[in-house]
Amino acid sequence: MNAFCTYCSALKSMAPGNIPAIKRYQSLRIRKVCQAATELGLEFYILSGEFGLISPHQPIPFYDHLLRPEEVLVMVERVAKQLHEYGVAGLVYFTQPLTSSRELLPYYEVIKSACLRAALPFFVVEVTNEAMTA
Repeated sequence: MNAFCTYCSALKSMAPGNIPAIKRYQSLRIRKVCQAATELGLEFYILSGEFGLISPHQPIPFYDHLLRPEEVLVMVERVAKQLHEYGVAGLVYFTQPLTSSRELLPYYEVIKSACLRAALPFFVVEVTNEAMTA
């Protein structure tokens, strides 16, 4: 199955306990990409710097962790395994322009390298905040 994916968000709900990832992450980008995937009948995943590839419905606790460059190799292994376990055949990755922030690069490196390791077709779509509100 093909899937859409985007990275997590620094802005999170501080609700106690575990709540679905789509409610934990307070991001218009995540909601819009999830909505597009649903409308197209595709799976949707969020790339979390803490948990790897997660479903929007997966309950997660509040956390504050930005994926660091030195964590990329370990996370690539984890995400490649998850891609296989979830039966993903191809992935479209949505991101803000990669030149807009160095903090985006570890997430991009993880998903790109994991897809290469899993021999999956991989496409990148760069979106702006303006495009998300349109």
